[in-house]
Amino acid sequence: MAHNPKLNVYIISLKPKKQDENKTFRDFLKEKYAKNSDMSDKALMKYLFTSFINGVGQDEFHKDDKSKKVIGIDDGNMLPMTLYSDTWMIDGVIEGGKYGILREYQDTEKKEGKTEIKPNYAVLDKYYILLNPILNDKYAVLLTQSYTEESIQGPINEFIRELLGGCDNYFKVDVEPFVPKRLKEKYEKSAAIRMFSFTSPLPLSESLRKKVTEAAQEFEVEVRIRPVNQKLPIYSEGTREIMQEVSKMTLDQQPLGEGKGRIYTADEQGRNANYDISKDIQSIKPTIYLSDEGITSDEQTGLPDFKAIQEYCHKLLKEIKVERNINQDIYEF
Repeated sequence: MAHNPKLNVYIISLKPKKQDENKTFRDFLKEKYAKNSDMSDKALMKYLFTSFINGVGQDEFHKDDKSKKVIGIDDGNMLPMTLYSDTWMIDGVIEGGKYGILREYQDTEKKEGKTEIKPNYAVLDKYYILLNPILNDKYAVLLTQSYTEESIQGPINEFIRELLGGCDNYFKVDVEPFVPKRLKEKYEKSAAIRMFSFTSPLPLSESLRKKVTEAAQEFEVEVRIRPVNQKLPIYSEGTREIMQEVSKMTLDQQPLGEGKGRIYTADEQGRNANYDISKDIQSIKPTIYLSDEGITSDEQTGLPDFKAIQEYCHKLLKEIKVERNINQDIYEF
């Protein structure tokens, strides 16, 4: 499916400037919206929700000039942005897409009457988003839905850093991708190694460096080892011995294994992932394809079932917080 919906999961972490301070998102929101005075959780979340709506773009788009993409609040009734004050959660459907390219659109049934799409016009898709700052902890969870061929992750990440920034006592938040263990294991069961590689510095002679200006910079050489007939099982003893043998091979008298190594995998459906050769496969972060999780798309519009995505994400959110041992207690100190 060319427009297959997928899901990205991120764990957002506060970074207080005083490292010995155990700050929570409640502390952060109080500093940002209440100048550190007392304010209820519901009031804090209402301020955050208003900032979210205005930041994404209620009346005008939020532009990311780097990626040439915009995001904005969806003005339809697909799944309106909603604040769940009691569980500190915001979710709903936003819209976004790419601009900055002169294009044309045309009825596929008629090879005539093209209409120009000017560079300042954006072609928009619908996207589900969920943000859950844990007020009793230093973490927030961000879930963003995208497609195999289209994504607005760049402007979303930029916006989230703006939304959860602006306080003197905090550095910019960390936004780290995360995949639940259950989904990693699901991918792992059907995956095999399609290739592994080693990358090492490429030493050039001193005489060449002095003679040729372009040779003064650093170079790397990458060696790729690919099985020709069939992929390698991830956990087999034979695979381990093959990789050990190759890692001992030398390039300019340097063992390949002393360089940076990566393992490239593919599952039965040809979906690829990769991870550091020095780490376990559990370090892998496979893509979460929502069609694999039972989410369907409308045959006429191509749009996914956003209500089903919402229900799936609400369940997944609970799973993530349990796995990450995030403080889920809903109460005010």
